[in-house]
Amino acid sequence: MALCTVRENGRIIIVALPEHIDHVEAMALEKELREYVAREPKALLCDMTGSKYISSSGLRAFLAIGKMAKASGVRFGLFGLTKFVDRIFLMSGFCNLFLIYDSEEAAVRAMTE
Repeated sequence: MALCTVRENGRIIIVALPEHIDHVEAMALEKELREYVAREPKALLCDMTGSKYISSSGLRAFLAIGKMAKASGVRFGLFGLTKFVDRIFLMSGFCNLFLIYDSEEAAVRAMTE
């Protein structure tokens, strides 16, 4: 069973992430995101508007996917970080590792340029 809701905008895959990304969800999420990167889209965007919690395992999953995407030539970005998740990304320095956008529109626009 898929953990995420997926939609496509041209060659961009947009993945709406779950509300909580803890250790268990992080493993399933990484597996699912790896499958999307393997399709070699132009970009993979994670919609985090509904994500209220992320654990260190979730952060590690993003690192792994970011590396895989870069090696495959797939642009990887996140958008719509909620207040708590944004704070975690700031405190951990992850905001400097990923392309992060305020909205889906901004993310899609940046990926199509």
